[in-house]
Amino acid sequence: MKGTHRLRRLLCLALAVGMICTLTLAVGLAAKQRRLAGKLIRLHVVASSDAPDDQARKLLVRDAVLPVAAALTDGCADADAARRRLAAGLPELETAARSALRSAGSDEPVRVSLGSELFPRRDYPTFSLPAGPYTALRVTVGAGSGHNWWCVAFPALCLPATTEGLADAAETAGLTGDEVDLITGDSAPVRLKFRALEWLAELFG
Repeated sequence: MKGTHRLRRLLCLALAVGMICTLTLAVGLAAKQRRLAGKLIRLHVVASSDAPDDQARKLLVRDAVLPVAAALTDGCADADAARRRLAAGLPELETAARSALRSAGSDEPVRVSLGSELFPRRDYPTFSLPAGPYTALRVTVGAGSGHNWWCVAFPALCLPATTEGLADAAETAGLTGDEVDLITGDSAPVRLKFRALEWLAELFG
């Protein structure tokens, strides 16, 4: 009986230590996410609907907006400078999006804005980003009720095809080596870390 009681105490202690370690990890990751988010500007293209034609037009709009955003932010040393450039260039970005729609025979309206949005965790071919609030360049086509397309407008992480190219772009924009490792590390550990961050968000609402 005493042995069983002692075993239960040990199990409870182990669980408590595990919870504390997980919480400490998650709190640290939350701080990293906030610092990382302050250096990034996400691109969020929202289709009018999930109909195949609307989804195809969403990608046309994406292809039209990406080079304009890249040109606007070219030479920016940090996200603050990029935000100012993008804010001033919203009409130019909207014109590019509208032109892409017109070339596809669509007269749907399109809205381009810059603001804060809450993003889920997202895994890309060469990097991953944790869930959390980010500054977003949002392009909404028509009703904006279709599936989204997400990437990063600054630094231009949508464009590099290799991990090496992505790391170079990230470091140019002021990301630390630790932050680059966080988003380009091995997929399994990265997903585990990001899940701890999501658990913390769920725990505290």
